[in-house]
Amino acid sequence: MKSEYQNYIIHRIRQLREEHGYTQSKVAGVIGISNGQMGNIESFKTPHKYTLAHIQQICKEFRYPIEQLFLEDEDFAKDNDIISLLIEKIVRYEQ
Repeated sequence: MKSEYQNYIIHRIRQLREEHGYTQSKVAGVIGISNGQMGNIESFKTPHKYTLAHIQQICKEFRYPIEQLFLEDEDFAKDNDIISLLIEKIVRYEQ
């Protein structure tokens, strides 16, 4: 099954999709997967998730910075090494 963090990122992508008026089918076409696979990704009940290549393409399509997807506002407010934090969160998503 997907981790809580993976579901969180997928939920954020779903929100982006809906804000831009995209259907699951339209996003599936953008990232080159089937409608069924897209449904599985957005379902909390299946282990399917976006690949990093999918996430990169979605962010590009919506002109949305990938760091905004993985990082919270407070991450930017802190005196953090944003690149290291971003990599940590991407690795966390991949696990």
